[in-house]
Amino acid sequence: MSLRLRLNLLVAALNLGFLGALTWLLIDNHRNSIQEEIEAAHRVTVQMLGSAAQTSPVFGPAPVVMVNFLQSLGRVRANDIRLYTADGVLRYSSPPSAYKAGRTAPDWFGGLMRSTVEATVIGLPGARIEIVPDASRAVLDAWDSMTAIFLLGLGFVAMLHVALLLFLRRLLRPTEADARRLVATTQELAENREVMRLIEAGIEQERKRLARELHDELGQSVTAIRLIATSISRSSEAPGVTQGAGKVNEIAAGLYDSVHRIVRELRPAVLEQPDLAAALADLGREWRIRNPDIDLSMVLEGDLGDLGEELTLAVFRCVQEALTNVLKHAGATRVRLAVAQREDRLEAIIEDDGQGEPNALAGSGHGLVGMRERVATLGGSLETGMRPEGGFRVSIVLPLAGDSQ
Repeated sequence: MSLRLRLNLLVAALNLGFLGALTWLLIDNHRNSIQEEIEAAHRVTVQMLGSAAQTSPVFGPAPVVMVNFLQSLGRVRANDIRLYTADGVLRYSSPPSAYKAGRTAPDWFGGLMRSTVEATVIGLPGARIEIVPDASRAVLDAWDSMTAIFLLGLGFVAMLHVALLLFLRRLLRPTEADARRLVATTQELAENREVMRLIEAGIEQERKRLARELHDELGQSVTAIRLIATSISRSSEAPGVTQGAGKVNEIAAGLYDSVHRIVRELRPAVLEQPDLAAALADLGREWRIRNPDIDLSMVLEGDLGDLGEELTLAVFRCVQEALTNVLKHAGATRVRLAVAQREDRLEAIIEDDGQGEPNALAGSGHGLVGMRERVATLGGSLETGMRPEGGFRVSIVLPLAGDSQ
């Protein structure tokens, strides 16, 4: 549901609520007015007919005198008057009102306006008079008045609603444009994220291919050179040739170790089976061999053995890059790596006690920017900053499979 539609519904609800409250106030006001009018009219009518009933025997038989009086009196507002003889025969009934003749208010409206005034009976010698309150004309007046006010109020509310909608339309026009741009930007980011995912996958494939080529081609060639040098050294009796062959063998051995190290950096063998714990343990061993002066502690929590190749590679490469940055910029003596699997996420923290600055780390090769892009492609987050006690901290949070969308 759009913002404009929600605001339109809110304005409509407020207007209808205002109109409903106004209608109820009018109904309550008319009901009280009708009640007062009926009570007053009924009281006056009862007093008048009571006085007439007391004096009627003076002028003749009470029933006859009262019938003549009532016929001359005619219709009394807001009351129906009936005269019955002692045996229950109706001798007189008020004529219908000529005011708005033929029209009545709806029954439901009449029920809302119903008067609580009870009928009154006046006794006569040989007859009785019933005075019944009749609020139908007053109710019809209230209905006509409320209908006019309601239609006027409805028209006013409609005009107000239209005016508010036009105002909101103009007010929200920039916001809607911004929302459309935001949606377009979000789509572009999603597309860029997918592109980055494909790029990372391509890079890993190229790393795998290079590692295989170095191992198969260059590694075999270096091994062949060592075999040839060893053979020459054994078959020659000349001291110079033997010494030269040994030197070639020594250089080839160093080259073989370098090639083997590069192959492991490009594509550690443990990554062929996506076991993050094994890959990080192997990375830690290599680190300690090459950097004996820096104390590396590693804490691994939870099941890190079946996270999927993509997530395993992302965490491994980020840790690898963070450790490389420590060597280049931190000047640290201690490094701590903690990786833990929670219920729905994977957390990795790399922190050191060095003097590295965030700006220097951000500018180192791919650095933090590359790590952040790699993490973002999987829907995760990366936070960095200086530690209060000194040193630098990198915190990575990645959703587990099925939670990244």
